[in-house]
Amino acid sequence: MYKDEIKDSKSASAASNTEDTITSLHPIEKKILLVLNSIGNWIKEIDLVNESGLTIDQLRRGIEWLRYKNLIEISDIYDSKISLHSKMIEIHNCILPERKLINIVSEGKAKLSDIIKSEPFHNNEKEVFGAIRYSKNNKWIQIEENRVRVLPDANEPSREENLIIKLKSAKFVLASSLGPDDKIACEALAKRHEILTIEKIHERNYRVLKEQLPRIDKFLKSSNNFARRLTKDMLVSQDWKKFHFEQIDVEAPLPLVNYGKKNPLIDFIDEVKEILISMGFSEIEGYLTQPSFWNFDALFIPQDHSAREMQDTFYLNSTWGLSSSLIKEKQLVKAISSVHESSWHYNWDIKESQSYVLRTHTTPVTLQYLWENSSEKDKVFLIGRVFRNEKASFKHLVEFHQVEGIYTNSKATLRHLIGIQSEFYSKLGIKKIKFWPTFFPYTEPSLQSMVFNEKLNKWIELFGMGIFRTEVTKPLGIKNPVLAWGGGFERLAMLRFNLNDIRELYTNNLTWLKSVPQCPL
Repeated sequence: MYKDEIKDSKSASAASNTEDTITSLHPIEKKILLVLNSIGNWIKEIDLVNESGLTIDQLRRGIEWLRYKNLIEISDIYDSKISLHSKMIEIHNCILPERKLINIVSEGKAKLSDIIKSEPFHNNEKEVFGAIRYSKNNKWIQIEENRVRVLPDANEPSREENLIIKLKSAKFVLASSLGPDDKIACEALAKRHEILTIEKIHERNYRVLKEQLPRIDKFLKSSNNFARRLTKDMLVSQDWKKFHFEQIDVEAPLPLVNYGKKNPLIDFIDEVKEILISMGFSEIEGYLTQPSFWNFDALFIPQDHSAREMQDTFYLNSTWGLSSSLIKEKQLVKAISSVHESSWHYNWDIKESQSYVLRTHTTPVTLQYLWENSSEKDKVFLIGRVFRNEKASFKHLVEFHQVEGIYTNSKATLRHLIGIQSEFYSKLGIKKIKFWPTFFPYTEPSLQSMVFNEKLNKWIELFGMGIFRTEVTKPLGIKNPVLAWGGGFERLAMLRFNLNDIRELYTNNLTWLKSVPQCPL
């Protein structure tokens, strides 16, 4: 008795759920069900479009809704449409090369040289030798002393020829309808050039679930008593009492609204910041304008270096002066001038270091942080704008962002730096990485990181890295090794957004800006 009660309860619940589902039908779903219900069996997608009067997009959307509500079932049929190639019909007149060979030999031309020169082959040796190979496979010929002899089996058509005869009369056949011999012939001809055309087809059929037919039939017959919208007239006339109101899907998608959001580049910068912070780095900031002293001299870049020229750097009219109260700053200037003079063998000029520039990289901010904190153990990073006086191109900008970081520890080695970079790239989803020896004025040893661009199918340079030279760290009072890495952030963004031109990040293309998904971090 108890089991029967449970069974009845489940049946009642299922019936109730079905009724709720049916009352929530959209007009598109109703049109589809009306056709399916009248057919009562499988119907092709194209026929359902014609019968329902819906567009293909409306139909497919309605089908997905009905399948989700467990009211219909779908059957996918995959097949291949096989027909003769146009060149087989026009040029070869539906005759295979091996049959051409048999016909020529039967006419009395048995020598290979005569066969090749004959009109059907037109001196095409490749076609002749192909015909000989297929004829031998069919046991149609023998070759003795450079002469071809036709065997009795050549009088009977091959499996391939039988298939061609069928295709010639029927225009095309479906692979599923082929018999065993025709399947073997089709596989053999498919490997040959310009004989067959094979087109894969995918057909979808739909029908109402059989167990739902009675309820759907009953619902559709009484559908005139259902309404989707409560109107003013219904309230005034009290006709609303005669109707069952269909459910409203409060989770249905709304029209797309052009809302404001962050620029994808800024969003990506925030993502990279989150990654670096998760790796234990702290963020620092600094001024966009820097004296040449911090931008060049402190980095062991000689005063006659080409990077200091106006063609590469934006100079400002302001000059930098030492503060009389900062004895430590004067000692630093003295220490760096001594390093330059002893290493580069020239007279260091303080005037060259006093000109203000728009920073050409973010490293002067990092150096000032090291000098001010004198940390024996630290991990910091910086993402900021830098400026280069050069012509804008698909891979260069006048103003762009740079990301860099440092790690200092008494036991820091180049192996640690490679590990930090590998983990950083891995968190960005970049798996193929390699490192290449290179030269930078202020690091030794120095490496160039390279990552594989799947879209371009080649390795591209990304960030530079290395260990700060003692000529850089010693004047700052830093005794431990300092691992440093950095590079143009926009190059990293080009990988993320699959762009070929760096300028696309700043073109204000609304279509592209709206298409980039929001960063999850």
